[in-house]
Amino acid sequence: MSARAYRSNLRRSGAQENRSRIIEAARSLLVARTPGRLTIDAVADAAGVARMTLYHQFGSKRGLIEALLDDLAVRGGVGRLPDAFKSADAFSGLQILVEVFTGFWASQGALISRLRAFSAFDPELGQGDRNSCRLQALKLLIGRLSDERGQPDRAHLGELADLIQALTSFEAYLSLNRDGRDEGQIAALITAACARLLGV
Repeated sequence: MSARAYRSNLRRSGAQENRSRIIEAARSLLVARTPGRLTIDAVADAAGVARMTLYHQFGSKRGLIEALLDDLAVRGGVGRLPDAFKSADAFSGLQILVEVFTGFWASQGALISRLRAFSAFDPELGQGDRNSCRLQALKLLIGRLSDERGQPDRAHLGELADLIQALTSFEAYLSLNRDGRDEGQIAALITAACARLLGV
């Protein structure tokens, strides 16, 4: 390996280490018992890096939040979502999607709630619309179900996808969790509701 390539690899490794440290610092600030404001300065101080390092890595506070949300998704098992599209039948795929998002909300819910609380006071921290990806996945699975079984009617695909998106939302998870249901019970309840809606 040439000296130039070696130095390049070192720079990449250092940049990745900084990135990981910054994301971890943002997580720590979110879960702190008495959290401060989630500012660029606070995150940079907690990570032990300069403000410019953070901007170089993420571009903006918005970019940092997107990276933090990606990290939450990885830790929360959203990487299992492609299995829903490899399933033998569409309803099994839908069941996997329900389990994936129920598991995500269960494992990362405290951080998501805290991030939403921060967002209420800082518009720059708004989480954007990540729900559109879940909605698109639902439309694909419901369309496949219609092709496989002849139901539901494709004319109602959009409305059914909207309803199931609401059932698989963080808000629905919180509501169902209030009565002490665990992750498995909530997933089973949502899956049963989906089956009724879809005529399965």
